[in-house]
Parts: sequence; structure tokens; C-alpha cells
Amino acid sequence: MADKTAEKRQQILITAMQLFSAKGSSVTSMQEIAEVCGMSKGSLYLHFKSKEELEKSIYELIASRIKDEILRVDQDPLLAPKEQLRKQTEVLLVHFLEIREFLLKQFHDQMPPGKPPFDKENMRQEMLATLQWFNNKLKTIYGPDVEPYTMEIGMFMGSMLGSYIRFLFMPGFHLNVGIIADHQIQLLDDIVASILRRRPEPLIPMEAVGQLGQVCQTDMRTQRHPLIVIKTMKNELKRIQVEPDVREDAMESLNIMEKELLALQPSRAVLKGMLANLDGIEDLEALFTELKGTIVTVLESYLTPGGIMQGNESKLET
Repeated sequence: MADKTAEKRQQILITAMQLFSAKGSSVTSMQEIAEVCGMSKGSLYLHFKSKEELEKSIYELIASRIKDEILRVDQDPLLAPKEQLRKQTEVLLVHFLEIREFLLKQFHDQMPPGKPPFDKENMRQEMLATLQWFNNKLKTIYGPDVEPYTMEIGMFMGSMLGSYIRFLFMPGFHLNVGIIADHQIQLLDDIVASILRRRPEPLIPMEAVGQLGQVCQTDMRTQRHPLIVIKTMKNELKRIQVEPDVREDAMESLNIMEKELLALQPSRAVLKGMLANLDGIEDLEALFTELKGTIVTVLESYLTPGGIMQGNESKLET
């Protein structure tokens, strides 16, 4: 019974994906899907509570099929690890070609904001698992010395592959997926050879990936850019009761800070001096504290060793 239910569910998903590919999900009704599947609309809702759930399940089915086939290639004893990776690249591209019309229609339908057709946490976990798989694959092919650079190599290769996929979606533009896969592996060889020859300090270690979820969960309203805080302070200065000369000096200091932050190499000394001019203004204490903290965060990217600016301290002290 369970097998029949699973088969029926898969039939619905494949039928819905075909209809969505032809017409788009926005104009395809659950009634139409049910009719093509040879079932009642009520029976369809026993399998999927809504069209949104159905769409989400289609994406999960696509991801599962790609993952299963890629893992199957891993088990092929006749292929060396690099040949497996080349084959897996081709598998991925072929799958995108197969679902091209479905994805194009989905993009054109412009799904409602805030309702992605996948679970964000599950997607993060899959990303971590994929990166670990890629890390193991790289070590098998190129040796353990490549491990510190897995994240950056993966970012580069992922961007290249994503660009090729976008060209596959262009009407009238044809790319041979086999040639793309060959070229991708050759690029990988070149990148790894260059990195292992130079041995730079990794910018993004593997451990940083686990923190991506924490970044996404952070309340960004508490992390405003200093330029936004400066604009708020200017508005407040126009509203609060303050001596004219204090207001004029504060406004000038904010203007100078604004220009400095937009410069290629913001001066720590200038920002420190302008902050001192703003300290102690009544009714601006909270904004001053926020501005000081957020400027520290921005400048840390400039003041780190080897960065755009050099400095002995990474904090502003006033």
C-alpha cells in the first residue's frame, strides 16, 4: 500500500512538473493536475495540501534525483576520482537541461517574496554536506594539502558552473555539456596547481561555513551601516533642542565622516576625531554609541594585517 501511495505521489509530481513547464504554475490549477492524473481534486489534496506544498515537493524530487545519480557515480569502480568528478559535473548539467523549461516558467511566475519553494535550514544542511563531499573528493584527487582551500575552490568552481548553467538557459545558445565538463575539470586542475604552488593563507576556512546559518538568523536591524546611522543623526540634530554652534559643529563632523567612509581608504584618525566631536550631545547618546560601534566593525576590515590600511589597533578609542 505504501509503495502504491509513493508511486501515485511521484506520478503527481512528474505530471505537475510537466504542466508547470508548459504553462507555468500560476495558471495551472490543482483541478487540472488532478484531471491529467486521472483522479479527483479531493484525492489530490490527500497527497498535497496546497499547490505551494506540491511545488516544494517538485524541487525536492529534482534535488533528490540529482543527488542520487551523483552518488551513484561515486560507486563506479571503473572511474578514477577525477573522472568521477568530471562525470558528476556532466550529470548536473544534463539534469538542468532536462528541467530548463520548468525552471524558466517558475522564474517568470515570480513566486511571492518570503516564500521560497524549499526549506532554508534543510538547504543549509545540504550545502554543508555537499561542501564536505567536495572536500573529500578534492583530497582524494589532489592530496591532503588542498584541504585548507576547499571553500574558496568550491566558490570559484560553483560560480563558473552557475554561469555555464545560465548560458544553457539562453534561447538559441547551444553549449555541449561534455565539453563544459572537460573544461571545468581542466580549470580545477589549473586552480589547484596555482594554489598549491603559492600556498596563500586561506581567506575562508572550512569552519566558517557552519556559521552561515548564524549570520542568516541575526537580526540585521541591530547592525546598521554607519552611513545610515549618520543620516539618522543628521535628522535628529534638526529636531532636538541644541545650541546653534553645537548643531553646526556636529553637522560638519557628520559630513566629514560621511565623506571619509565613502573614500577608498577611510582614515582612522579622522573618524576618531569626528567621533570625539559628537560625544556628549544630549539626546544623541544612543545614536553616538551605535555609530561608534558600527564604525569599529567597518574599519576592522581595513585595519587587518595585509588589508587596505595598516594599523597597530583595530579598535577606535575615544
